[in-house]
Amino acid sequence: MRPVDNKHVRRAATLDALNAASAAVGTANEITWDEYLRLNVAEAGQLRTGLWTVGCMKCWFSEATLQQGEGHIEHFRPKGKPAGAAHNGYKWRAFDWRNLRYAHATVNLRKTDYLTKRLMGKGTYFPLQDPASRAVNAAGENNESPVLIDPVIASDTLLLCFDEASGAPKARYDKDQDEWLHRRAVESIDYYHLNEGTWNAKRADLMSEIRKLCEQLLTLATAQPRDEEAYNSKIDEIVPYIGPFAEFSSACLQVVREQGLLECFAPGI
Repeated sequence: MRPVDNKHVRRAATLDALNAASAAVGTANEITWDEYLRLNVAEAGQLRTGLWTVGCMKCWFSEATLQQGEGHIEHFRPKGKPAGAAHNGYKWRAFDWRNLRYAHATVNLRKTDYLTKRLMGKGTYFPLQDPASRAVNAAGENNESPVLIDPVIASDTLLLCFDEASGAPKARYDKDQDEWLHRRAVESIDYYHLNEGTWNAKRADLMSEIRKLCEQLLTLATAQPRDEEAYNSKIDEIVPYIGPFAEFSSACLQVVREQGLLECFAPGI
């Protein structure tokens, strides 16, 4: 998972109707999400495209590539009743663009995984560290500690890493290191269905490919004299794996970082 700077949604989409619907919550002019989509077809379509663009044409959670219009507009805090909670939903966030994420259907929908036979997907789940702290208004959100990783929070995205052999996501921290951060990663993997079998296989293939390229780059980097043309060409060969638009690029970046080569692509980091 790579962090998504969702502030750019304001530049990528027209939000007039969305903001008007947000201002009307709790008044006689209040509408539902479905009504907003039906009454503002053009703007809602632009919003979907804007979210897709800001997320580099990928699912914000899984990094799976999406075609234009293919993803789901997902409410991080559910607009309706959160599953398993005695709560009416975060109605004040129903039309708040800051609460919107863009998700692959596999992430957003509850369904049984074809390999593990486990029911996975976010649906309307929004678990908290302390269920009693669930907010009843916007101010109350400050008291919540969400379990689920949020792709718009950079530090959250660092809680995940990947097993190179299988491509499966895993918690960066062991339970003994930090039980809370471990829990957040493990439950996010399940709720977001991040370990879907075909995604794991793709990550494993990509990580294998990028490791070979990194080993070749290391050989070129230490050769005396160094062949600058070959060295630069190898860097160019690696870039498409780790750029923001690349599918599952965080897994590939992990390999580059582990090989000590990040400086070649992002000097000063």
